[in-house]
Amino acid sequence: MDLRERLKTYGAGNAYPFHMPGHKRQKQPGSLFPYDLDITEIDGFDNLHHAEGILAEAMERAAKLWGSRKSFFLVNGSSAGLLAGIRALTKRGDKVLMARGCHRAVYHAVELCGLHPVYMQAAWVEEMQISGSIQPETVEKHLQEHPDCNLVILTSPTYEGVVSDIAEIAKIAHRYGAYLLVDEAHGAHLGFGEGFPDTAVHLGADVVVQSLHKTLPCPTQTAILHVCTEQVDVTEVGRQLSVFQTSSPSYVFMAEMDGCISLLERERESLFAAYEKRLASFYEQMEKLEHIRLCQPENSSFVFGHDRGKLLFFTGNCNLSGVELSDILRERYELEMEMSLSLHTLAMTSIFDTDEGMERLAKAMLEIDKEVMPVKQPLAKGQMVLPQMVCGMEEALQGETTEVMLQDSLGKIAADFLWAYPPGIPLVAPGERISEEVLAQAFYMQKNGVNVQCAFAKDGWIRLRF
Repeated sequence: MDLRERLKTYGAGNAYPFHMPGHKRQKQPGSLFPYDLDITEIDGFDNLHHAEGILAEAMERAAKLWGSRKSFFLVNGSSAGLLAGIRALTKRGDKVLMARGCHRAVYHAVELCGLHPVYMQAAWVEEMQISGSIQPETVEKHLQEHPDCNLVILTSPTYEGVVSDIAEIAKIAHRYGAYLLVDEAHGAHLGFGEGFPDTAVHLGADVVVQSLHKTLPCPTQTAILHVCTEQVDVTEVGRQLSVFQTSSPSYVFMAEMDGCISLLERERESLFAAYEKRLASFYEQMEKLEHIRLCQPENSSFVFGHDRGKLLFFTGNCNLSGVELSDILRERYELEMEMSLSLHTLAMTSIFDTDEGMERLAKAMLEIDKEVMPVKQPLAKGQMVLPQMVCGMEEALQGETTEVMLQDSLGKIAADFLWAYPPGIPLVAPGERISEEVLAQAFYMQKNGVNVQCAFAKDGWIRLRF
């Protein structure tokens, strides 16, 4: 009996709760929440932060399913896993090598742990206007220049589905005495189907963090952390998870994670076979597009691999921005996209997409493509040059600050993040000098309808080091 079934049985019983939560398992008028299943750490239901019973068994089944040494349920999303994993693998003041395209949670870990980041950039795929894979030789070059880096952090797959050569990067990192942590938040489904790249869990990474909710049938906020190698101190990872996760984890969330694992144990072969067939049909239909393009990054020499479940549409050859395309899909066809940027719109898919849903998107894209006008939009020739780092992130954020209009910030030192969210990759980070290129990129994105925002300051403003 998995946790989901145990909760249902308990909820149907006659036990009266003289314990938390305060709703006492009573349904609230108009509520959508399953209050009858929402309990705390009572007898027979284990404790996430000291798991010995049903939760320990569920996480052991997860480890067996993915092939990890040990797996931990995350109820605070992949963000908590990234924070805890980075903290467990570093000491305060350590130097870390990280991809500039990392998620904001990695930057928050750098701040909270007082780390010194060395940034590496992916190759630029000009014809698609996206970042490619982090190249193994890039990792080696930076580790040669900074042999005191104790940890390498990168995202694979990226929001656009670009996968890096984790096996080779892991070998390089370990050769230089560094751990490798892979943010695989967008890749919990990898390794289960022949049409997808393998998961970093199998490829030599030390710690891998995945969001179950992003690409598998699981509620928002559910995620998992995998410890994959003997070099990692499992006890320290668990301790840090107890710091960065709530001490009152949702049993509804954990039951659904367990239920997702049970589903994959039983039906993953048939589910992924149907999913791959659905995607193959969609890609075939998209070959009819004339102006809008469905990107296939795997065809680029700068891309090691690609998750075909990420449907990235490129609008650089027509008179629509990615935001405008997303708006049309929402307003005319009632299709809600995951992300839209200046030249891209991203549709995320999963094993639970339906034939009807995929057909609706295919039909909509073919109709829109017939309506647009061919236009060559200006394209970037390469990655943005990284801003100059003047001081550490922690120093910039904890010192005196002031706020100015973004257009008045040229040459100043940021005490804020400036990014489009999603994906949350900073144009400038705290402690960096704001350059003309940063401002040009921000205003270009805003002109195309992209929501460019700061982490702290109100819209149109940015916080600066005083």
